[in-house]
Amino acid sequence: MNTDERNVKAIESRAYAETMAETIRESVIVLDEDLRIISANRAFLETFRVTRREIENRLLSEFNSGEWNIPALLSSLRNVVGPKVELRNYEISRDFPEAGQKFLVVNARQVASEDNPGRWILLAIDDRTEERRTIEDLRKQTELLQLAHDAIMVRDVDGVILFWNRGAQETYGWSPAEACGNISHQLLGTQFPEPFESWQEKLLSRGSWEGELVHLRKDRRRIHVASRQVLQHDQKGRTIGVLEINRDITSRKDAEEALRNLSGRLLQLQDEERRRIARELHDSTGQSLAALVIHLSAVSARITEIDLTASEMLREAIDLSQKASDETRTLSYLLYPPTLDHAGLRSALEWFIDGFTQRSKVKVDLDVSIGQERLAEIVERTLFRIVQESLTNIFRHSGSDTASVRITRRLGIVRLEVADKGKGIPDDVLAALNSSGGQLGVGIRGMRERVRQLGGWLQVKSRPDGTTIISSLPVE
Repeated sequence: MNTDERNVKAIESRAYAETMAETIRESVIVLDEDLRIISANRAFLETFRVTRREIENRLLSEFNSGEWNIPALLSSLRNVVGPKVELRNYEISRDFPEAGQKFLVVNARQVASEDNPGRWILLAIDDRTEERRTIEDLRKQTELLQLAHDAIMVRDVDGVILFWNRGAQETYGWSPAEACGNISHQLLGTQFPEPFESWQEKLLSRGSWEGELVHLRKDRRRIHVASRQVLQHDQKGRTIGVLEINRDITSRKDAEEALRNLSGRLLQLQDEERRRIARELHDSTGQSLAALVIHLSAVSARITEIDLTASEMLREAIDLSQKASDETRTLSYLLYPPTLDHAGLRSALEWFIDGFTQRSKVKVDLDVSIGQERLAEIVERTLFRIVQESLTNIFRHSGSDTASVRITRRLGIVRLEVADKGKGIPDDVLAALNSSGGQLGVGIRGMRERVRQLGGWLQVKSRPDGTTIISSLPVE
């Protein structure tokens, strides 16, 4: 093959090499044996923000104001003297004037053949700046997560634990080596507030979930946690995992339980004291007043013939005594109606509503459908107190001249509704009444606490045309 043919072959080889280089996403440049840049692909030009005219036929050591004049790299390249000698994974970290800080991995290989007597060097540059930054960001994030006192874990779509921070180890007792690779809900024996399928559907549809869970520690002790879980997605929007942050609230839950027990005990003592006072008023004060009326009536009958003026004064005294006796009897019944113990809820409500209507002129429609079998004493007492408090509030605040009381029993649940047709409750006041931490409505809070002691709930609903108090209680 003559010189011209070899030159043509060399040109064709270079053209082929350049074409192939353009299809590679890595930055590629071709150097001659003097380390002069012969050509560069588009990826190189875009990565380092240069043009072909700025770099071709220039020494590599002159590129970017000499930033590439790295002795170790140049020495390594000059030592490439055979086709089998290579430079592998040479790392460069430099701040390039036009491209900024870059972290590069360089691979070089000498290219020579019979058709190409010149020794070309093919330099492939892999820009791993973003990868290194991502790794560094992940490292920093991991360090921050490790410093958190909350239990933080990352699990994949199947629930397998991938990350377990120091806070999780302190909270649950398992080390990262023990926890990672396990399905979180099985390892922690999670108790969900609703069926697992329903809970998982909410997490996947909303993208996040927040609430309380019960978990099992390594020492088999149950703890309550406030949990927040957020879905993680890849660049294509596919769900790849779940970030879960849990905070141990067992001490707070124990304190709340102790407070509820104390509150329940206080309500019980209150009812017992009311019952005692009512009995004292009825059996002692009421009987004394009744005897006083009888004696005054007897004296009045004898003195009528002697002194008419004194007789009239005695008659007034008898009327006042009778009124005091009636009021004492009513007060004792309001404190604790004896019919509630002896005749049951329906009779107690009928008596109370009859007296309430007479005193307030509010007409009340009563409907009690709970069957013939009586409810537990504490349930009947709770329902009576809710009706009593609700009707009192209707008289004081609603302006309604009618009200309705509905009590139904079905499938182990007793439902109570007390409704009026008054002016309703403003939205801000209603929100405070329905809030567990609200500062309004002492009576409402008392009713809600009674219901909560029995495992039920109470809610206040209101519109401009009236208000309804709804309560639901489980019963055997």
